[in-house]
Amino acid sequence: MFYQPPRALGLLVGSVLVAWALGIGVLLLTVSLDRDFGPLTLAATLGAVAALGVGGLIAYWTYALLTLSYALDRNGLVIHWGVTRQVIPLGAIERLVPGTSVGVPAVQGVTWLGYHIGRANIGRIGDVLFYSTHQTPEQVLYVMTSEQNYAISVPDPAAFARQIQVRQDLGPTAEVKHHVERAFASFQGFWEDRTGWILAGAATAVCAAVWVSLAVQYSQLPATIPVHFPPSEAMPLSEINDRGLLAMIPRSASVVLLLDLALGIALYAWDRVVARLTFGVAIAMQVGFLAALQFAIHRAA
Repeated sequence: MFYQPPRALGLLVGSVLVAWALGIGVLLLTVSLDRDFGPLTLAATLGAVAALGVGGLIAYWTYALLTLSYALDRNGLVIHWGVTRQVIPLGAIERLVPGTSVGVPAVQGVTWLGYHIGRANIGRIGDVLFYSTHQTPEQVLYVMTSEQNYAISVPDPAAFARQIQVRQDLGPTAEVKHHVERAFASFQGFWEDRTGWILAGAATAVCAAVWVSLAVQYSQLPATIPVHFPPSEAMPLSEINDRGLLAMIPRSASVVLLLDLALGIALYAWDRVVARLTFGVAIAMQVGFLAALQFAIHRAA
């Protein structure tokens, strides 16, 4: 059987949050395009990137809410949320507890009105993983298992409990183990690798340092800088030696960073060590871009 929780309110709130974040991102991007390059322009650009990134993340969470469902058969209960599937053997379910019996705590994770994905601790139950859209305790049903406790929202908890009991009495048709499935194996490998996160973060930080370094020193540079390559007839030297050309270095660093990160994450499906090595190479390349920028600024000054 297939169950879906009430989602209308959560989807509405999520859509409003996405529109708000994207609106701020577009506004900051517009401001950055109307100003000369400098610290304020860089701050506006980074703010725009951050807002657009947050908007994209909220958009995914809203999409995941749209897919939130619970599938029940004789072998197990499967909670589907976005690219994640929690597979629970039916035999592992020990009891069901209504939310009115133990209450509903604050959930740590993705949570807004009509949407709660994350963890919480309840004194009489312990650690609980929420996949619910509750607004009141009556809309919460705790699924207690031998390994992990879950909180879900089904339209009729009593009928849901009866369906579980009927299928447990019939017995399984296949062996199912308690586990989590995620689409995109490479991204799952990266998501669970703390070292990979640190290396990717370090490469990103150095790339940000390239941009910040140029922004801080940009106003001190002369309006024109020497360009050390022969100009063409179509583009004489006097038309291409604006100091704005130095922005090509951090732009190139950003493009290379994105390519390196994408390649590194993709390689997790093959070999974690090689993926980490790719992130290490990304750090080295960003350091090279930073050194190239400082050399170019020194020559320009």
